[in-house]
Amino acid sequence: MNGYAGKILKVNLTTNVIRELDTGQYVPDFIGGYGLGLKLIWDETVGKPFPSEYSPDAPLVFTTGPCAGTPAPTSGRSEVVGIAPQGYPQPWVAGSGFGGDFAKQLKFAGYDAILLVGQAPSLTYLYIEDGYAELRDASNLKGLTTLNTHEMLMQAHGREAAIAAIGPAGENLVRLAIILTKTGNACGQGGFGAVMGSKKLKAVVVNGGRCAIKVARPDVLLYETRKIADELPQGSPAGTGSPRKLFTRYDRYCVRKQSGCTSCGECTMPFQDYYENVPMHYIGTGMLSGVMHCVGTAGSAMLKGDSDVEAGGFEIAKLCDWLGLNHWEMFEGMNWFIQNCYNAGRLQTLMGRELSLNRNGPAVYPKAESEAYLGFTPEQAVQFIQAIAYRKGDGDIFAEGTPRAAEKLGLEDLVWQTHKRGYGPHWDGRYLQFVHFPMWVISAGVWATRGRDPMNSTHGAVQSYHRAVKEWTDGSPVPYEQLKVIGRKVYGTEYAFAGWPDDEEMGYRDKEIVVIWHENRSVMKCSICVCDQSFPMTYSTATADMVGDYTAEVRLFNAVVGTDWSLDDMHKATERCYNLMRALHVRQGKTRIEDASISRYFEEQPSMHPDEPQRLNPDLYRRMMDRYYDLRGWSTESGFPTRAKLHELGLDDVADELAREGKLA
Repeated sequence: MNGYAGKILKVNLTTNVIRELDTGQYVPDFIGGYGLGLKLIWDETVGKPFPSEYSPDAPLVFTTGPCAGTPAPTSGRSEVVGIAPQGYPQPWVAGSGFGGDFAKQLKFAGYDAILLVGQAPSLTYLYIEDGYAELRDASNLKGLTTLNTHEMLMQAHGREAAIAAIGPAGENLVRLAIILTKTGNACGQGGFGAVMGSKKLKAVVVNGGRCAIKVARPDVLLYETRKIADELPQGSPAGTGSPRKLFTRYDRYCVRKQSGCTSCGECTMPFQDYYENVPMHYIGTGMLSGVMHCVGTAGSAMLKGDSDVEAGGFEIAKLCDWLGLNHWEMFEGMNWFIQNCYNAGRLQTLMGRELSLNRNGPAVYPKAESEAYLGFTPEQAVQFIQAIAYRKGDGDIFAEGTPRAAEKLGLEDLVWQTHKRGYGPHWDGRYLQFVHFPMWVISAGVWATRGRDPMNSTHGAVQSYHRAVKEWTDGSPVPYEQLKVIGRKVYGTEYAFAGWPDDEEMGYRDKEIVVIWHENRSVMKCSICVCDQSFPMTYSTATADMVGDYTAEVRLFNAVVGTDWSLDDMHKATERCYNLMRALHVRQGKTRIEDASISRYFEEQPSMHPDEPQRLNPDLYRRMMDRYYDLRGWSTESGFPTRAKLHELGLDDVADELAREGKLA
């Protein structure tokens, strides 16, 4: 098979039975990565009561894409798909991606995916090498940090082994527990580290082997690789922005920028900062080195923000890595919830100590980023992080995730200001990631039907344009008026981004088209798998009309797999995957009413820009979503898929199961 190793490893942790499935029965219809993971979960759960997140019957899937193990740019990514414990009030089926060497090592070992079911009788790790797999005792790893786990497993299996492991937070079923690779890449949002913990699986270790990944058209792939690598800096968010500096007065610690915003193989973007010999003050002694990217640089957001302790942010971030906690929720979700509660006079003590926080926070536009600091001392931050990971004192409450903690503390009337479905703000036009109207209308559409924070894989819908438009961000290259041209060419409508600055009705026109286009692209990126931030390249600074190379990922897929898919063909495959995701969610209880639950956040929480609409218009949004459900082929009343749509996508078996459960429109 071109692009695929050809086998899927199915591991029953309860019975210690390991067998192989044929990848060919799933691809290319479900592409790979996220799409493949959804199909494996559907097949594993169909005809049975849907399992809860910590049930032994709950499947957990590690997947790769067809481009992994090839020179395709940014293709070194993996996806983890399962029932995400971080979700609130319902943990929905979701996925979370990570970079590094895991995907190619798994492919070289002969496998496209690992399907995990059951629960081991005691702490275990899975070892895979060159077509062979076995479960091994991990009792000596119990309670170890991710750092120490990685080191011990490298001593046992070689320093070239790819390792994905959990820390104490995962073992203790903390709902914001991550899976961390030895390269420092995290499967962050979702809480899948807790799913591994519930299965008593400490780590997955992979040494590659003799499996050669065949490429259908090597010459075409090399041509496209060079072409796309040259284009990426001119047509992606990574090319127009720059990572936030962790240190404003300690730049001497940042010794270099390196390729790979998530340390993916074959990355072309210099989007990581490597810090060396940072003095430790709060979590140990000696020096600390490592890579920081994206939200990892926001560890200092928990602290008071004065320059004498700013270096503590690096330690805070690394402590979360070692214990296995989600950076985004710790630094950009939970901390803002605590700040709001403190400012409202509703949370004055924590961990048995009086709080003294920064009353200027949290940072909501037009406040400066410097006002985002929460105001813990470094010692308090370390104590709080450790308490969550080990479920001690108040940490045990917050280990259940922010909304569940709010319920326990009687603060649920405040948590909606920061959280939707259990996830904090993320490029949705509120708090630190301010975006202009109507971009946050698109955010509201994207958030509606996903089971988790969707913005990890839909950067191009909001973040990309926010950073690209000249009138919105200093130094950006694309005039706002040029978005009409880009809209017509890429999305089929010149109204894709119409409405700025204050034409409210126009701000909802055709936005459902943009939402669906980027939802499909999200599935595409996470299934092929390529960088969630660099793609799609919808605009370019190197073309006369500023339209980007927005079919690049499809051409990489075709070159590797040997298909001749058009963009429409690929979008049909991604639509198939999205409808399968919807069917899984519907089986879990999702309806249009639940979809609409996120709208309060956008209706009542203002964007704070005085010259633009600040809140979601309920009537215009409802009509936009009516058009969305029509375009998706779902019922505008229930939100359930229709038999006609599922038949069109070759999902008649899915329609039959939904009909049996009374959940087919």
